[in-house]
Amino acid sequence: MFAVKRYFFPFILVLLTIFAVVVGTAQDTKSGPKLGYIDPNRVLQSYDKWINFQKQMQDEINKYQAELDKIKDQNLKQQKYLEYQQLINQKIAQTQQQIEAEILQKVKEFAEVMGYDFIFNSTTMAYGSQAYNVTDAFLRYLRTSKK
Repeated sequence: MFAVKRYFFPFILVLLTIFAVVVGTAQDTKSGPKLGYIDPNRVLQSYDKWINFQKQMQDEINKYQAELDKIKDQNLKQQKYLEYQQLINQKIAQTQQQIEAEILQKVKEFAEVMGYDFIFNSTTMAYGSQAYNVTDAFLRYLRTSKK
């Protein structure tokens, strides 16, 4: 009888601990991870650095166009046009890659700050409920977290 009393309290304590863990785990799976998705095209088109870069590129294109307009020889004009086009495309690709990497880092920061477990890219999803679209919230975050 003494042995039963001696182990009764620790047994009940272990049993209650196991029950608490099971109930806590069940509640976690019911709520699930916090999910969201963003529209990366909309984010890019709204990002200040991208907007400024586009203006800069338009000025550069206008400069190249003015230079092309001065050339009378059609063969030379075509050659210069191709050179300018290649330069512009390289610059756009490089800058877009840098800006997208910066935005991706901001998405990670946003997810951590806002408690998201996953943020998906809407362009690679077959479907996403509008309730999970966090693009507007992310854009607000971008505007307020500028360095």
